[in-house]
Amino acid sequence: MNRRSFSKSITVGSAFLAGCSTTVSQEKQPNLLYVFPDQMRMHAMGFWKKPEFNKLLRTETDPVHTPNIDRLAENSVVFTQATSTHPVCSPHRAMLMSGMYPSRNGIEDVNCHAGRPQGLLYNVEYFTDVLATAGYETAYVGKTHWQRTEPFFDKEFNYVGTSEPPGGEYANAYDTYIPPGRGRLSNKYWFQLFKDDHFSSLGYSNRPELVNGKKDGQPYKPGRFTPEVEADAIVDYLENKNGERDASKPFSLIWSPNPPHNPYFSPDDCEKDIYDTYYRDMPLDEQMYRKNVKPQLASENKLYDPVKCTAVYYSLVTGVDRQLGRVLQALEKTGEADNTIVVFTADHGEMMGSHGVTGKNYYEDESFLVPFLICYPEKIKPHADNLLMGSVDIMPSVLGMLGMKDRIPETVEGTDYSQGIITGDYASCPKPKSALYLNMKRKGVRTNRYTYCVHNGGRAEVVDNVKDPYQLNKQEPSAIPVADLEMLKKELGMRLELAGDGWAKDRKFPEWITYPS
Repeated sequence: MNRRSFSKSITVGSAFLAGCSTTVSQEKQPNLLYVFPDQMRMHAMGFWKKPEFNKLLRTETDPVHTPNIDRLAENSVVFTQATSTHPVCSPHRAMLMSGMYPSRNGIEDVNCHAGRPQGLLYNVEYFTDVLATAGYETAYVGKTHWQRTEPFFDKEFNYVGTSEPPGGEYANAYDTYIPPGRGRLSNKYWFQLFKDDHFSSLGYSNRPELVNGKKDGQPYKPGRFTPEVEADAIVDYLENKNGERDASKPFSLIWSPNPPHNPYFSPDDCEKDIYDTYYRDMPLDEQMYRKNVKPQLASENKLYDPVKCTAVYYSLVTGVDRQLGRVLQALEKTGEADNTIVVFTADHGEMMGSHGVTGKNYYEDESFLVPFLICYPEKIKPHADNLLMGSVDIMPSVLGMLGMKDRIPETVEGTDYSQGIITGDYASCPKPKSALYLNMKRKGVRTNRYTYCVHNGGRAEVVDNVKDPYQLNKQEPSAIPVADLEMLKKELGMRLELAGDGWAKDRKFPEWITYPS
């Protein structure tokens, strides 16, 4: 294969993807590469428009250029109804790492933030703890956003570990540096980048070569597009450039790029060559052609105008795709591609003007549904799957695919669907009827047919996702057959009970939620 320079290349990674059809090595456990950009909605993947995929969704999808994600999809199980149970950054990440619902993992409300008590509780065995105990070389690169935000920094953002002088400063109001110890969840190779600025992030690492020779806890400002900086570190790790890992052991590598999370307010927030090549001259009606988009209403009610942001958001998606291609190419180069489970997903979606709102934390599909692709060479044949997977199901299902069913902690509340994912046969663990949606002001469930939501205050509404795939017609519950409504009420009650949610404890709104006896 003719190797190209990938620093500005968009179309890369084909050699890796060919590796998805080669023979799996039996010499060691499979590796894991888990990639989840922040705020990337399910519709923002170009492959949906290809003939083999365009009948899987009931709506139009975004006009994005994602050649590397597209090739990965061609060799993966592609999920059409994977969900973010509480579609906000910190709650999803806490569920991903713990397999536990928000009421029990320490992040029940919204994001970790200065002045808020939210923060992951470190009293159980977490996802990467399990992998480390099983002998994996563990690595985490990118955004974390599960640590309680504390003023433990000096004015130069050096971590001092106390709020007493010279401490007392926050590194960032949202995400924060996690020092060595329990908060890193047994990840040995550590490179954090945070701050919602794609070209001016703060970095911290236990690998001096990644942060210009700085010590762990001293801030590094790379001044480059953050996914590119992170991909550099990942490529070094995969190629073991500086002895980053024991190559005789399997590795787990989790990568969480901040883009396409905002800011996406100006072309300066993305890579100029991508914006100019693909999106600058795209007519607005081509950018925003989902039938439920109400850009004027969104710009009146939110902090940003989707008319000005959509092209930049798409550019950030393509920027992540570019760096994903570099990572997949490096994986192929190491010879590990045929023994690596690759997962590509996101923590939640983005409304971008649909239903007149922007951002996340909504039950509508643009926010609630997420990308979910799994490439597992020789073990999983490429196909589509409508499994209603939730955030708490990811940890046990991935551990199951890694052959570690017996290591899933008893504290995990999600379901291991690995057997069905691998074989397509869910007889031993049937697919659920619904996926749970959580928000402190509303709760709901999504089934193959309906989305049902109960609002704090006692108002309920339902959407028929088959007849109304853009979810434009929010109906009174009485509009659907009685048997269907009773099923939705029971599913919501059962799921809130399993989640230990406060509504279930208080038996709130029994006219709309049927709780277990």
